[in-house]
Amino acid sequence: MAHIRAMKEMIKIIKTYDESISDRVLWAVQQVPRHKFIKEKGAGYLDTPLDIGYGQTISQPFIVAYMTDKLDIRPLHKVLEIGTGSGYQAAILAEMAYDIYSVERIFKLSQRTEKLLRQLGYINIKLKVGDGYKGWKENAPYDRIIVTAMSNEIPQELIKQLNVGGKMIIPHNGVLKLCTKMEDDVPYKVEELIGVVFVPLVKG
Repeated sequence: MAHIRAMKEMIKIIKTYDESISDRVLWAVQQVPRHKFIKEKGAGYLDTPLDIGYGQTISQPFIVAYMTDKLDIRPLHKVLEIGTGSGYQAAILAEMAYDIYSVERIFKLSQRTEKLLRQLGYINIKLKVGDGYKGWKENAPYDRIIVTAMSNEIPQELIKQLNVGGKMIIPHNGVLKLCTKMEDDVPYKVEELIGVVFVPLVKG
């Protein structure tokens, strides 16, 4: 019961930041037990990023909801996540679409996260250890891409892996940006959203 109350309070806080976040996204957030993805007892539903080890964090719930909402994910979309981390964002994506791919560069973290996601019943999330800048070319193209680490460039390989009309949301030089894939003569357009802080997206 305590987790349920804490979850409801977290949803209220998310809505105070941005009332436009869709009910579909808020529903998806409520399906995922955030406390299972962290080590700190009693902190699972605080609206703050938390350490998950390996120099990585689980993102602030509002930012997770905000980024998910801006992608406008539909059930038949194929979605690529760069930076699996704890698996929390991937789980929310899996509540909204059937086909989720996620890349993590830290082998031990990916192993731990895969075990947890399987325990929670997420069979529609496929995980890979690799360089996030390179995406997951074998399963491209994707309808949506979400990058959960701060980049100092817009990775062109990720743009290439989008369908025309597809969208990628990425923290870039301190600003969250929404990129939409255009026709070949105009590769993509960029919309700047809000200022954000993330761990860095590391190559290799």
